[in-house]
Amino acid sequence: MRLRLRDEMIAALPIMETLEEAGHEAVFVGGAVRDAVLGLPIQDVDIATSATPEETLALFPKCIPTGLQHGTVTVVQHGMTYEVTTYRAEAAYVGHRKPSEVVFIKGLDEDLLRRDFTMNAMAIQLSGELYDPCGGEGDLRASRLRCVGDPSLRFQEDALRMIRAVRFLGAYRLAPVPSLWRSLKRHAALLRHVAMERVQAELDKMLGSDVPERALIWLAASGLLSHWKEPLPGSALSKMNQAMEEWKGSAGDELQLTDMAQLPVKDERWAAVFLSLAFTGEEAGSVMSQLRFSNKRSMFISAVIDCHERMIDRGQPTRNDVAPLKRAWTEVVLTAGESAARSWLRIARTLPHNQGRLTQPSAALLASWLEDMPAKTLKELAVGGAEVLQRLNRPAGPWLSKTLSRLLLAAASGETANEKDKLLAWAENWNEEDRSDEH
Repeated sequence: MRLRLRDEMIAALPIMETLEEAGHEAVFVGGAVRDAVLGLPIQDVDIATSATPEETLALFPKCIPTGLQHGTVTVVQHGMTYEVTTYRAEAAYVGHRKPSEVVFIKGLDEDLLRRDFTMNAMAIQLSGELYDPCGGEGDLRASRLRCVGDPSLRFQEDALRMIRAVRFLGAYRLAPVPSLWRSLKRHAALLRHVAMERVQAELDKMLGSDVPERALIWLAASGLLSHWKEPLPGSALSKMNQAMEEWKGSAGDELQLTDMAQLPVKDERWAAVFLSLAFTGEEAGSVMSQLRFSNKRSMFISAVIDCHERMIDRGQPTRNDVAPLKRAWTEVVLTAGESAARSWLRIARTLPHNQGRLTQPSAALLASWLEDMPAKTLKELAVGGAEVLQRLNRPAGPWLSKTLSRLLLAAASGETANEKDKLLAWAENWNEEDRSDEH
């Protein structure tokens, strides 16, 4: 079967031609081949070759020795980078994660036979001819996921392959062949050997796919959630299992946990998952800590969840409660920050109805109030701390931060204009009230 090479592959042809002119084999491998067969956009273009790493380094003027022990050299060409990896065979795996030894070989077949799934064990030659010794193309056409060789052995070699299997089932709308699914369930406990950082990376990819809900449903059905190296909090696992029971009684693959496809930002999708499962901020925080989220990511997602927890009990606005709702929303924006508030507005429109889905009119109203806020941060306030100190003739202290926050809320909610003289007048009034209370 001959394929039309994609532009990204055509750009890499000079590398393959250089290798072949030097007497080596060179083929495209990996995800780019899989996606090219499916007619999907391709990302990174990887090349496998019979050349040793040293031979590759000698052929190209600009290289990065990315992973010489694994046979990988990154070739830089016209500002683009391409991983060129020597054909290899692998000795017995240790710790259910990594081979004890990598041996460089000259034959493509053995290199492909060591791979995880048939759809990842294909290669495209310089001519565009698909080389497919494991039947990956047929499996993709039949929408099935199948391991290369014995699935039990593949999962025992590298337990991370089980999570990768779940991701592929979701992202490519596949179904597992029975032997794969039985082996995955049988060896789920091996997941405890996988570092949480690697789990996080796979889950990020799941949520970044076009249909993240499918992967989440397969993940819940697999039982892998119970076997992380660091177990999920009991309450969080219970909520996930409860959701799984509800999914079993519904439309299966067609069920949507949340309309995540509408959310362009990965961490908005994470927040949507937590909110859809009714995770508390504490539960979500525990999961993010286990998965080694950065502080920046955790703080953003936690701020979004805080927005939801503070707004969900307000319900949809009516003509009779607009003023209290506007005040509450203003406080949320100032506390959580504009970025988290905007994200929550997008997320809340995608949630299940029983988890506080925001209607379009409500979202539009809150968004209009957000746009009209004269100030959303202290930097946007028309007065600063030095001016307040000068006007009130008081020494600095904890009261100053409290006063500036009150002024920001007054300006943001429209109680007073965001103008220097008016804000200082409010500060003077509060100061006099505070001092009268002291007496």
